[in-house]
Amino acid sequence: MMATIGVTDMAIYVPQYYFPHEELAKMRGIEIDKLHLGLGTINMSVVPPWEDAVTMAANAGQQLIEKAGVLPDDIQQLVVSTESGVDHSKPVASFVQGLLKIGTRCRIYEIKHACYGGTAGLIASIDRISQNIGNNQKAMVIMTDISKYGFGTPGEPTQGAGAIALLVAKNPDLFWVDTALNGIFSKDVFDFWRPTGHRVPIVDGHYSIDCYL
Repeated sequence: MMATIGVTDMAIYVPQYYFPHEELAKMRGIEIDKLHLGLGTINMSVVPPWEDAVTMAANAGQQLIEKAGVLPDDIQQLVVSTESGVDHSKPVASFVQGLLKIGTRCRIYEIKHACYGGTAGLIASIDRISQNIGNNQKAMVIMTDISKYGFGTPGEPTQGAGAIALLVAKNPDLFWVDTALNGIFSKDVFDFWRPTGHRVPIVDGHYSIDCYL
């Protein structure tokens, strides 16, 4: 029987500080149900000055290593997807590799592609393992971000921060993915982007929904 490849374990890290959406609704004069029911959110995580996309990714990755009972050297591919990079050249994955003490026989890189980055990292890692199925390779895919929007904008309640780490391996415990079933579609559009020097993104929410559909 052909081995399946997918996610065998995962871990989540969220900063300890948060801002209740009840307070935000009062400040902005909006109905709380628009946030609790419309967005499905209760609180908005807040990143303290001593945390960033790197530390959140490393915290999620460390939890995953301990939870799954794997050794850092078992990880032979580390992909970090983020829109909150800390360096224009050195990938976030490199910082995380050092913090988690993952060995040098590991392919590492960072993906920046808005909402698709994490999916791209997962697909690439599954394909990498499928090409080396006899070596029992494992990959770690981490999605880490600090989401910021302008004060008083429709996107403000969706702000937050956190990281999730996925352990990818053959014969997974959680779910497997057949990447041969992937469809492909891309187009250069300006529904959501953040030019260099901008603190928050430029967003056209309705157009963005049209783009997804």
